[in-house]
Amino acid sequence: MVATTATREAAKATARKAPKHTPALQRVIPYQEKVRLMVVEVLREESGRELAAAARFTGQEFDWEQHNVQFRQDYAETALRDLLTYARKLYGLQNLDEVRDRRAAHKATRTGRLNALNGLSSAADDLEADDEFEVELEDSINLGD
Repeated sequence: MVATTATREAAKATARKAPKHTPALQRVIPYQEKVRLMVVEVLREESGRELAAAARFTGQEFDWEQHNVQFRQDYAETALRDLLTYARKLYGLQNLDEVRDRRAAHKATRTGRLNALNGLSSAADDLEADDEFEVELEDSINLGD
């Protein structure tokens, strides 16, 4: 009886330690859910831009992080049909192709901003490198005197 209890406890411990294997395709989000999430993200971005512009106009601050979190909570369970109705009524997006195009435009804008920031960052790095080079040149000139 003692051996049986120890065997059961060992089996339970092994079961807890070994994660259950789930095949990759069963862990992937279904296509319909991906489409729904894309529409949620387009609506989040569009509403955020609109609310941020309204806040700037009235001299208020707009918190993108708070907007993003709250929007995703508010619409996490909303059906695709309802989201597409919002997209049509609020932003004139008549079908999924127009939503996809808007998503692509958002990504292009984001990529442009990141590239601009990286360009500014690398330009600043280049300036710092030039400054260091000038200091090294001055030092070597002073050493020769």
